[in-house]
Amino acid sequence: MRRSSPLARAIDIDPARTASDATVATRFHPLYRSALPRIPSGRQVFHGLPFDLGPAGDSVRWIVSDRPATIDLGRPGAASHVVVAHLCDTWRDDDGERPPGLAVGHVVPVGEPLARYTIVDARGRRTSRLIRRRFEINDGILGWGSTAFSAIAHLDHAVLDWRGPHPVQGPGRYAAAGQSGILTIMPGAYGTSQTGMTDYIPSATDDALLWLHAIALDTDGAGPGEPVTLEIEPLAGDRPGSDIILAAVTVYSGSANPLARGPRLQVLLDGGHKEAERGGDQRAEQRVEVDLGIVIRTRRTEPLALPSTRPETVVGWGVRRLDPGAEPAGAGTPEVIDLAIHRDAIVTIGDWTVAGSELLAGGLVREPAGPGSIRLLPPPEIQVDASIIDPTTGELIPSRVRFVAADGRYLPPVGHRDEINPGFFEDTGGDLILGSAAYAYVPGRFTVGLPVGTVEVEVVGGFDRRPFRSRIEVGPSTRRLEVPLQRTLDLHAGRWVTSDSHVHFVAPSTALLQAAAEDVDVVHLLAAQWGDLYTSVTDFEWGSMADPSGRRLVAVGTENRQNVLGHLALLGAHRMTTPLASGGPPEGRMAGALDTLLADWADRCRAAGGLVVAAHFPLPYAEIAADIIAGRIDAIEAQALSPGLDDPAVSEWYRYLNLGERLPIVAGTDKMSSEVPVGAVRAYVHLLDDGPLTFDRWAAAVRAGRTFVTSGPVLELGVEGQEPGDVLELVSPGRLEVSIRARAAQAVITDVELVVNGRVTAATAALGATTEIVLRESIEVAAGSWIAARCRSDARRFVQAASLWPP
Repeated sequence: MRRSSPLARAIDIDPARTASDATVATRFHPLYRSALPRIPSGRQVFHGLPFDLGPAGDSVRWIVSDRPATIDLGRPGAASHVVVAHLCDTWRDDDGERPPGLAVGHVVPVGEPLARYTIVDARGRRTSRLIRRRFEINDGILGWGSTAFSAIAHLDHAVLDWRGPHPVQGPGRYAAAGQSGILTIMPGAYGTSQTGMTDYIPSATDDALLWLHAIALDTDGAGPGEPVTLEIEPLAGDRPGSDIILAAVTVYSGSANPLARGPRLQVLLDGGHKEAERGGDQRAEQRVEVDLGIVIRTRRTEPLALPSTRPETVVGWGVRRLDPGAEPAGAGTPEVIDLAIHRDAIVTIGDWTVAGSELLAGGLVREPAGPGSIRLLPPPEIQVDASIIDPTTGELIPSRVRFVAADGRYLPPVGHRDEINPGFFEDTGGDLILGSAAYAYVPGRFTVGLPVGTVEVEVVGGFDRRPFRSRIEVGPSTRRLEVPLQRTLDLHAGRWVTSDSHVHFVAPSTALLQAAAEDVDVVHLLAAQWGDLYTSVTDFEWGSMADPSGRRLVAVGTENRQNVLGHLALLGAHRMTTPLASGGPPEGRMAGALDTLLADWADRCRAAGGLVVAAHFPLPYAEIAADIIAGRIDAIEAQALSPGLDDPAVSEWYRYLNLGERLPIVAGTDKMSSEVPVGAVRAYVHLLDDGPLTFDRWAAAVRAGRTFVTSGPVLELGVEGQEPGDVLELVSPGRLEVSIRARAAQAVITDVELVVNGRVTAATAALGATTEIVLRESIEVAAGSWIAARCRSDARRFVQAASLWPP
């Protein structure tokens, strides 16, 4: 049972009870017959207050307002408020009927006087309150949108953890107007958990509600009195639907209405206090409770991460994932707790209690018998209009942004989550989490709520812009923030465009925003089948789109998959290539037949004007090999490159180049969650002409092999003035002059290598990570060869490859 406030006392009103559920059912609307027995009985705690709801079963447990009554409250002691738990019948006309179409749960007439409650104290002072429908009391069977104004339901909104566990989804139903809540007509599993809270409003077939109303006692300035009786006077003349039933009375002695709660706030709980073991090797986790209020969530904090404090951190890569199992029990990592409390509340952390008034007063509250502490954090209430600007052109730059308070709280822009869901097909697409660092995608101008004090700002705008990270001081008058984001590399001027050939799940418009924020020009959003689930299929016909400037575009294609033969990314086809899967799980439906080969898909895609790419090459690795040799594969896709560039994607690609296959390379993230940025690995593609950016122009350049793939730096390769994709015709063996230039917006490059026919023939390395390395070499070519360049980083995160074709 939930903790109850020590300032409240439940009153025994059993001697005054007059009716059982069955008796009430003869007077109330027929739907109450099944609903009333589900109202709790006995000792209960609602909203931190104790109530005695009387005996269960068929016993007498209600006081019905069919006649004037006086209830003896005993001698409960001094009180500031009397809290009643009651409900009223559903309105009906004089014939006992509701008009057709007026569903039970739609509360009418609003404001109808049903009774007068008068509390008499030991000094004879009288406090009277009019009890009106939908104000101090409400219908026991309630529909959505008809909540009371001056009373609250006994069922409290509860916290849901978006991580799960998720309940089995129940059936939905059509509902009459005013009859049901959102979770009744639109049931869900993980989706509803993303709201972080329950919806308690029942339907006409669910539980009835008690309504709690607090009556502040009149004191005439002479101090609190001791309530001794409660007088009930019915006012509706025994008309059908006007009955009130009283379930419980509780007295409260405090500073304000005990049902009122302050707004949501955050406190920082620092370590060292006693903690409760959660079992196993998981870290210890403190148990935080509150009587008059609600604990919404507890999150661990993270320190600010300026380069001066963590010089090894590359801006935009995120921070190390917080691993609960790696921290010893009792380490006392600071945690941010979200809660809402009454000023009379008691917050309990293990065996340590903190008065709500002391917490709300601000300042540091220390644990009396230990090193722990807790303090109120400044709310993020300073609304700042922020802009990300290119300092050269003055244009707004879509970006990925991150704001962190000095206390370790992530501060999302308005409209973004502060906890990011990394689950498969569960993120909404506007946020990103790298390790434990959360980011938000913004279109260049946005609003963010910040607390007064120090805030760390991090802004990333793709590989070719120098990221921004700095601390700012936010004051009460701060209203604007302008962040410069300088482009330091610009291959766009030479008609190089960037692309991610493999993205799933996000809406096309969201993909366009993410692409702009990551400085990706072409995003291929792929429809796919996952057993019984189909994603992005309805985007295929009309989902392809460009931004207003025409600089970036989203092209909707398909990923056609067979778990043994291979996966194909079919890009830009004018018609959808179906079926999307062949065979059974995990791609096709359970027990699905293998009725389509990759060759069939490739031929249909090409016939529809599309580009055939071996997705996340080389796996799955079977028919893919035959289709490459048969000339059905236009390009291979690198999903990730290992630090040593010795992974299957590179080594298998080299094998085909050594066989004389002119096999272009592109890059796709296979993004399926908010843990993967669009373009984390990307291809730079050199367009063949100066026309507008279109899929056809992009695809033509890919087919010509004018690409390089990177997860960071720009890599330029020239052989006798020619670039990737070109063919050099030599009439006899000779020497070729090769130049390689690797550049990056951050100091991450450590070495550059020249590769001929799969072997490193020249290399150079910097003394430490740098933003640029140049390698020039003269090589002897005696026979048909292919030439490539690659660079690496000791940060072991950025790798890339580029190639020239053999003659």
